[in-house]
Amino acid sequence: MITGVLLFLWAAIVWLFELPHYILPGPDRVARVLFERPELFLHHALITATEIIAGLALGAVLGMLVACLIADSPRLQRWTLPVLVVSQALPVFALAPILMLWLGYGFASKLAMTTLIVFFPVTAATLSGFRALPASWSDTLKTLRGHRLRIFWQVRFPLALPFAGSGLRIAASVAPIGAVVGEWMGSAGGLGSLMLHANGRGQTDILFAALVVLCLLALLIWDITQRLTKPLNRYQAFD
Repeated sequence: MITGVLLFLWAAIVWLFELPHYILPGPDRVARVLFERPELFLHHALITATEIIAGLALGAVLGMLVACLIADSPRLQRWTLPVLVVSQALPVFALAPILMLWLGYGFASKLAMTTLIVFFPVTAATLSGFRALPASWSDTLKTLRGHRLRIFWQVRFPLALPFAGSGLRIAASVAPIGAVVGEWMGSAGGLGSLMLHANGRGQTDILFAALVVLCLLALLIWDITQRLTKPLNRYQAFD
């Protein structure tokens, strides 16, 4: 329903204002180029999807690992959290040239940018999960005098998983930014690279078609992430 309304408004704007196709192509022109050259968009979409999924997986693992390491250490948190905040405060466009210089124009730099974007929300959300242990549970565990490491892995870590899943869903919605920005800075393939080259050649229909494919890809990855993390909610704790 919403998609239909947006397509109607798009077509209506092009028709009412008589916009030339090189300014804003109509949805019919975009659909035509998608059906005429599906192999082009599939090739570049697979490259971008690989970068996003790999960065999402690596960022999630590193984020949860760091959260586990600093969960019980206020001193480590005081040292680590400001660095994490600063890493997110810097625009990805500012970091992209540095990562390109260090890692080159291949897959590694795109992976690094996507991982960097994913890392913070997963770390922050998982850390919040470790802090969310109900007070009644904490008192009970102290009374039982359970082994600290055993309590961490059997009680605290499972209770933090729903929070980690929430952070991962947020990360999945922003992960495409890292991959696309990396492709804009320099790449031999990917939807960002395709959009950049199409814009330089005045192929606005290909530019908008690549944007549509990117949106669909982002929605697909977010939906898959949501489905995969949904079982983690069974560990939700209640006071």
